[in-house]
Amino acid sequence: MSVNVPAALLSLQGVSVEADGHPILEDVELSIMPAETLVIFGESGAGKSTLIDVIADCVAFSGSVLRSDDLDSRSIGISYDSFATFAELRTRDVIEMYSRLRRVQPNHAMAEQLRLDEIEGRRFRALSAGERKRLALYAALFFDPLLAVLDEPTDGLDPMQRRAFWQLVEKRQGATVVVTHLWEEALRSHDRICLLAAGRLIGEPRSLGEWMSTVPHSGRFAWEQTAVVDAEGIEHFARVEAHGYTYLYYDDEHGRNAALEVVKRNAAAYSESLLTLEDVYLLLKAKMGQTS
Repeated sequence: MSVNVPAALLSLQGVSVEADGHPILEDVELSIMPAETLVIFGESGAGKSTLIDVIADCVAFSGSVLRSDDLDSRSIGISYDSFATFAELRTRDVIEMYSRLRRVQPNHAMAEQLRLDEIEGRRFRALSAGERKRLALYAALFFDPLLAVLDEPTDGLDPMQRRAFWQLVEKRQGATVVVTHLWEEALRSHDRICLLAAGRLIGEPRSLGEWMSTVPHSGRFAWEQTAVVDAEGIEHFARVEAHGYTYLYYDDEHGRNAALEVVKRNAAAYSESLLTLEDVYLLLKAKMGQTS
């Protein structure tokens, strides 16, 4: 019996981007499927914004981007990390402007869910970063695009506003791509997660559970980096240095006890936590030889 596999809304095939001779993206292969929620996770400088520019056709690249017949600029909503418009426009004016540009009636229910009704009379120049973010999300989503690409959509939002945003995503019929450096956002509703490091995808997109099973570790110790490391026994553990810290990963209770001995020789103060997606990212990035 044959199974009908839906065609991708958009596919990146061997996409690379350079700036001043330096690679920003390298040989990216990625497909976005209809109606899926795809999280693209990466640190600052990983190439996330450039990837959005490729999807928006706003930057020169090599390789190819294939779009379905239904997908064009009128059916794509994009929200960048920063949002700007005319400083003297009021919130309600911006909503009306985008309605005319899209030739779609304002979505009053969405505006209320994002609490834009509370600031409808305020001028853009007077809006806070979080208020501008909510307005940007509205502009990208109100017309129910086939594909929405949202850059750091929850950055600057309070917990209630984040919940409202994810409720909007869960109700969407189209595909939603959430681009973020906040690993906890990958714990929200999603179908697949992409890990992007130094302009390259780490493996194939997969679910959170599948990513967590790609490494054999169960927990880590962390301490502030020091100039001297007592290497005795440390070679038995995966070790990553990032963000000013040393992370030492162990596999089981026996490994934990041995790792703790190493930690006590190297740090007066340390912390311990279970494995997270961020740890998987750091471990796989280190395996690629890209840890900075």
